[in-house]
Amino acid sequence: MSARPLALASALLLASAPACAQWRESLEVPLAAYEVLAHQERAMEILLAWGGLSVGARAVMVFETSPVVRGFGIQNLAWGAINGGIALWAHSSIEQMRRTGFSAQEERAGFRRILLVITLLDILYVAVGAGLMLSEKESPRGTASG
Repeated sequence: MSARPLALASALLLASAPACAQWRESLEVPLAAYEVLAHQERAMEILLAWGGLSVGARAVMVFETSPVVRGFGIQNLAWGAINGGIALWAHSSIEQMRRTGFSAQEERAGFRRILLVITLLDILYVAVGAGLMLSEKESPRGTASG
C-alpha cells in the first residue's frame, strides 16, 4: 500500500494549522464582550445545516449497486444524522440556559472543552482510518463504510 494517502492526510492537517491558530485567537475575546450562547447557537446552526446536507446529499447513495458508493453513503448518512441530533439537543440546552440562567465564564470554558474533545476525536478517526488503510488486512478495504 502506498503512503500517498497518509501523506495527503498529513498535508491537510498541516494546512489547517493557520485556521486553528485563528480560531484560538478568536477565543481570547474579553468575556464581557463575548456572547457565549449566541456563539454556541450559531455553531449549532452550522452543525445542523452540515448534518442536513450530509443526510440529504448521501441518502441517494444508499441505493447504489457499488458497495463502495453505498458504504460511503451509509457512513455519511449516519454521521449527518448524528451531527443533526447533537445540534438539536444543544439548541434545546441553549434555550433552557436562557430561561434558567447560567455562568458565562463556566459555559465558555465548557464549550471550549467540548470543541477540544471533538477535535481530538477527529484526529483519532483519521489516524484509525489511516491505520486500517495501511494494514495488511483486506476485510475493511473497499467498503467505504469504516
